[in-house]
Amino acid sequence: MSEVLILSKTNMRDQKVCVGGVDLDTKESVRLLNDVGDHETIDRCPYQIMDIWDLEYFPNKQRPLPHSEDVNVSQRAKLKVLDSDVNLIDLLRDIKISIYSKSLKDVFEGKLAQTIKGSFYISKKDIPNQSTCFWICDRDVIRRDYLDTIKYYYDDGIFEWGCPIKYVGLDRNPIEVIKKGTLIRLSLANWWSKDSSEEPKCYLQLSGYYTN
Repeated sequence: MSEVLILSKTNMRDQKVCVGGVDLDTKESVRLLNDVGDHETIDRCPYQIMDIWDLEYFPNKQRPLPHSEDVNVSQRAKLKVLDSDVNLIDLLRDIKISIYSKSLKDVFEGKLAQTIKGSFYISKKDIPNQSTCFWICDRDVIRRDYLDTIKYYYDDGIFEWGCPIKYVGLDRNPIEVIKKGTLIRLSLANWWSKDSSEEPKCYLQLSGYYTN
């Protein structure tokens, strides 16, 4: 059994959620699937952000890199909720979890590419070993909505409106500005392409932010 701190719950299709956390014993990021390797549904998912659970799990190797964090949970018991006054940046650093703290272009081992509109993605030509990471933003990240899609924009000094990052957290009214110095959890979407003529890409997503 391992103690796992839950750090993200994000929207998926068909009323399912993607649950991410950090194993406090092995110091590794994990993405929690149920015992048969499927995502929990919103109405049945027991995990909440900042919970600590005692879990028994085993690796799920169904998806190719960079999605190396998937695990099937075979046993679970909730232990406690992390104290609200705990500084998450200090906690992650204490347990030796890597945190990027410079430009957004440095995250995921510096392997992000960009579309002509500034969106960040991973290509098959240069794949990192993980699909999640933590980043202390080096400048404000600004929210701008389009229809039902929430995006945050990072000013890289090149694109006039900044670089868009889709927000996939469950909160449908997140803060307008994620201030410089805030801890952010980033993730990479599943491989996707519009059609067979376009190379598959894993687009960058913003899974959550932590203001304490």
